[in-house]
Amino acid sequence: MQYHNMPEQKKSDLQKILDNLNERNKELSCIYKVDELLRQFSIPFKVLLEELTNILPEGYRYSDICKVKISYGEFEFNTEGFKITDLMQSQEIRMEGKTVGNIYVCYIKPLRMEKGVFLPEETRLLSTIAQKLSDHFIYRKLRETIESYEENQVKLTHNALSDRLISWLQSFHLSNDEIEKFTKAQLQFKKGEIICKQGAITSYIMILADGLSKNYLEGVQDKGFNFSIVKAFDFIGLSSLYNTNTYLFSGSAITPCTIYHIEKEAFKSIIKQNTSFAEEIMNWYCKMTKGHLERMSCLANKQALGRIADILLYLSDRIFYGGMIENIISRKDIAELAGMSTESAVRILSELNRDKIIHIVNKGIEITDEKLLRKLSMVG
Repeated sequence: MQYHNMPEQKKSDLQKILDNLNERNKELSCIYKVDELLRQFSIPFKVLLEELTNILPEGYRYSDICKVKISYGEFEFNTEGFKITDLMQSQEIRMEGKTVGNIYVCYIKPLRMEKGVFLPEETRLLSTIAQKLSDHFIYRKLRETIESYEENQVKLTHNALSDRLISWLQSFHLSNDEIEKFTKAQLQFKKGEIICKQGAITSYIMILADGLSKNYLEGVQDKGFNFSIVKAFDFIGLSSLYNTNTYLFSGSAITPCTIYHIEKEAFKSIIKQNTSFAEEIMNWYCKMTKGHLERMSCLANKQALGRIADILLYLSDRIFYGGMIENIISRKDIAELAGMSTESAVRILSELNRDKIIHIVNKGIEITDEKLLRKLSMVG
């Protein structure tokens, strides 16, 4: 049956259904826009509340004469032409059981309605939006608290790092002015990033202030020799200080690292002027050279089992200072330190685990029989 042939009663009923659907569509559209707005947690309160006062009237039957006012704490915003009238509904904004604001919706022109000015659905709409706004404020406050806490933690960590770094540099008999020169340029490296590249021109000596890195010689076909793990606090690149302008090895971050760059010429100048520092640097360099020679002796004179035992003890004694070698050191790292394939290293580690000399756990590798491991290292 076509619309123009319908009885008047049916036309009236159909029109009511269409009107109701249109109103529900307006309310849904309003809710969608409010949701989209409230997902933006970084916009200023002023912009948020101004936008909300403009969106709200769109959900009401008579949008053209509907005006809105929102108050929240010290903030108060309303649509142009807003005024309190008898045709008004309001809803509190509550947080943690307290009223923190209000939303007012008014019609600014008279209306004659048989069943009330505001529809029940419009009342629910206002209540829902007030709740969503409350949730937004609570979540926003929580985000701000977390961000403030994280910023404070970063500051505390940075201050603690600075204090420890300064104390370490002072142990090298550096003056405050010299320490300032050493700590002017700070860089952050993510896990896996290259810190220095073998063969690249070098203008800096580096200090690893935080994190763990590795130094390795690059070979052909992705084969290399990992000759040392570097921990905080340590120098990187001293072998390039004299007689060469390129890095003799590559370095990469095993964990996120904080690195300080010191210009080579500034480093040389301080060595010339500060004899106590020069002596400390020579002591440090001799200890590093001794360690590298011990590693080379291990590779030249020990079988695979002895090399793995030696590496596990090296990591335990000099890097982690305890019986647990954390899993930030990969099987590939251990293999490269021992100068063998990853497959061979994994097989030997499995045998040591089976013989209960070590215990492979989620956290890493736990040394359970240190005496026997040291015998295996010595026998080779």
